Amino acid sequence: MNERLGRGLEALIRDIPESTNQATGITTVRVDHISPNRYQPRKTFDTSKLQELSDSIKQNGIIQPIIVTKKDDSDYELIAGERRLEAAKLAGFEEVPVIIRSVSKKEQLQFAIIENIQRENLSAIEEARAYQQLVEEFSMTHAQISEIMGKDRVTITNSLRLLRLSPEIQDYIVSGNLTAGHARAILQVVDEHQEGFAKYLAVNNCSVRQAEELSKTWEQPQTHIRQQQIKNHSHDIEETELKQLYRVNVKIDDKNGRGKIIFKYSSEEEKKQLLEQLMKQ
Repeated sequence: MNERLGRGLEALIRDIPESTNQATGITTVRVDHISPNRYQPRKTFDTSKLQELSDSIKQNGIIQPIIVTKKDDSDYELIAGERRLEAAKLAGFEEVPVIIRSVSKKEQLQFAIIENIQRENLSAIEEARAYQQLVEEFSMTHAQISEIMGKDRVTITNSLRLLRLSPEIQDYIVSGNLTAGHARAILQVVDEHQEGFAKYLAVNNCSVRQAEELSKTWEQPQTHIRQQQIKNHSHDIEETELKQLYRVNVKIDDKNGRGKIIFKYSSEEEKKQLLEQLMKQ
């Protein structure tokens, strides 16, 4: 294994063969001669950010060359720089500056993962799938992956645990409706209730802390405990909305559909403003 992998893309750029280019070690290749990296872990792009990068490239050009490997024919395959390549295409570029490297399949996947993780462009699920690919295709252990990626072994193991979730739940994470923190809370719930729990978290925009608390007893469906959890969370939302509307603290005391709403003011001025707003309703 190439020991330079843990140092990231800088190692690639420093190790340019002298025969590549006497001046800079950089050549230019037509974009239609560069095929995607078959091991690219990222499957989706943020279109708005890609457009921002494209606009920047139009103004400033491609500052950091794209890294490719030579294929058997006259074409090239991408190693690192997919976003730059896609943004260059979007900007109308027909050619891009590249550095040509000869790498193994394992290194090709590793460099693609390193680039995306260093730039925080992968979703938690895409990152987990990339680690799984290293495990399945290259028989790497969690410890070996952690060493290459510069992450703790437990972090790698926890990331891979996300793949135990159903495809539907994984989609929530890829789309950004839920985070890896929510996913860890979902994993605490028994399998048959995970999808319902995930949907509840997404629909109600629950925080990770709320998800962690709800996960402790969510596996007891239709019990008084779960019903009370949902009711309490609903009250929290309602209290927050009332607080924002009337600009005072609000407490909802509800018992079986009957109760009271308590407005708490801390000054005569707050009391006056509250009364004015209530009389307008």
